[in-house]
Amino acid sequence: MAHADLAVLGGVGILALACLTVCGVYLYWGSDAYRSRRRRREFEAQILRPLPSRSPKKQKSSTPAIPQNDEEFSGANATMGTQLSHRCKTSLFRAVFNAAHGESIVFLIADDRDDARTRATGALAAIYGLTAHNVALSNLAAFRELVDIGISEDEDMRIFEMAWKGTEISAWVQHPLFLTDEPSLLGKWAELYADLARELATSAIEKARH
Repeated sequence: MAHADLAVLGGVGILALACLTVCGVYLYWGSDAYRSRRRRREFEAQILRPLPSRSPKKQKSSTPAIPQNDEEFSGANATMGTQLSHRCKTSLFRAVFNAAHGESIVFLIADDRDDARTRATGALAAIYGLTAHNVALSNLAAFRELVDIGISEDEDMRIFEMAWKGTEISAWVQHPLFLTDEPSLLGKWAELYADLARELATSAIEKARH
């Protein structure tokens, strides 16, 4: 009888221990610590999950492909964007100022040749502190004259040509003195200056390659 009672008590104890274990597990699952750890593991699993491989889509470029051109760019054969104004084409003059420090190319707007000489003489005398008698001007030419002797495809660019070798321009105006604030004239010079700088850089790169 005693053995039967001990067996019953042992079974009850085991059952009670099992119930306590199950209750403990349920309490742990319902705890904030367990839920926090579970969410962290799920998040880590999503981060570490390998992404499905996708074949790259060919993107359409909004910028058209620029063909490579190894030919040297020549300012004489290029048509620039800026166009000289009607005022320049009818009233622009160019002259050579022979100063003690060397020659300077002068551009100005005037009504005619005599007016151009008078204006240039007065301005240069004031700039350099000279008397009008000591201002030496030469090669005074109007816009149309410069166009007629030039060879650039862009006729407006011909006003900056200084020397030629056959069908090639061998020298351009350097460091001109503008006695006018005509925007189109200044813009045209800026375009030529930028293009010449690019040609110089391209030439240096080609020499470095060889």
